[in-house]
Parts: sequence; structure tokens; C-alpha cells
Amino acid sequence: MTNALEQDLLIDAQMGDINAYEDLQLLLEPMIRRFVQRMLNDPMLVDDMVQEVFIKFYQNIANIDPPEKLRPYIFRIARNRCYDELRRMGRRDIMSLDDEPVELRVSFTQAHTQPKPDDLTHWILLSIEVRDAIDRLSESQRRALILYSEEEMSYAEIAEIEGVSVGTVKSRIYYAKKNLRQYLNPDTLDVILSEFNSDVKKPPTADEKGEPHDQQQSDVLESIV
Repeated sequence: MTNALEQDLLIDAQMGDINAYEDLQLLLEPMIRRFVQRMLNDPMLVDDMVQEVFIKFYQNIANIDPPEKLRPYIFRIARNRCYDELRRMGRRDIMSLDDEPVELRVSFTQAHTQPKPDDLTHWILLSIEVRDAIDRLSESQRRALILYSEEEMSYAEIAEIEGVSVGTVKSRIYYAKKNLRQYLNPDTLDVILSEFNSDVKKPPTADEKGEPHDQQQSDVLESIV
């Protein structure tokens, strides 16, 4: 959801304030880069694609009205460019986007044979398997779920990005979650459901472990429960 700071910067940028535009791009670029990476599965393409997205965004910045439409507008640009690139490649890579060592995936079953909810590695491995399952979803379901669970977009914002109705977005997310449950190893699903439905709702935080923790690891796990 577009926040007040982004809206203010957009308005100033539309009036010709180049500093406001640069600040706005700094705010938006991390989420757009993450989305593009999730869509393309190819780190070699990300930099060029993000640059293309922001060039088009800059060229069309005057067309964003009202300012609340900022995030749906730029995500729609990113979505369309990714779609064009995927169509050009003639395929959708099913490899994980996390570039984690293969050994982590191979060892996942052994790692959660005796799950330890307070172990950060345990949560990382769960996240890897869920993300691999997400990459097996149909393109429309995958985009909807990523925008909803990782980018925290509302149904209405996703509908605007995708050019479909809110009902269609809800349906895509519903079936995405349903399919994820089918793609995941039953033991993995049991671990996730039991841990997210217990008193401990979240993976360990950085403060608890003394280590950095990516909130997306919990978001992607919550996406199926």
C-alpha cells in the first residue's frame, strides 16, 4: 500500500523536483527488484529489468493519479516487463530464486525429521521448500500470491496491477494456497501448520537469536496457512 511519504514525493516529482524523484526511486527500488527477481528466476536479468522499469516509470510519472495508485502503477509496469521477458524466453524457470546451495534442499528432509522451532536454520529450510513450491504455481497464481504475501498488496491493488476483478484475485490466491498444500511434502506441511497454529506464531527474531532475520521467511510460510 502506497504510504504518505511516497505520495508526497510523487507529487513533488510530478512538479519537476528531481531530488524528490530520486528519493522516491530509492524507496521503491528494493521492492521492485525483489519482485522482478521472484518473477524471472534469473539474477543476470534483474539489473537491466529494474532499470527499464524505472525508465518507463519516470517517463510516465505524470500519468499517476491519484497518488494512492503509485505502487499498483509501478508494479504493473514491472509485471508487464517481466511477462514480456518470460514470453521472449519461451519458458518460466522453475528453479528457486534464492540461489541457496543444492545441499540445503537435499538435506531438508533430514533437517526437519526432528523439527526445532527455535532453530533459525529450520525456518530457513522451510522457507526454501515453500518458495520452490511457489515457483511451481501457474504464472497468474504465483504473481498474485507473491504480491499478496510478500509485497503486502491488497486485493484491490493486485486487481489493478493484473487488470482483473477483485474476485479473480481472491480466486487466484485461494487456488494458489490450495495447490501449495498439494506440492509440499506432507511432513513439511504438518510442521508448518503445527508451528503456525501453536502459541509460537513466528520464527525466531533477530533479537532472540542474535542473528539477522528476513521477515519474508515468515511471510512466505504464512502464505499457505
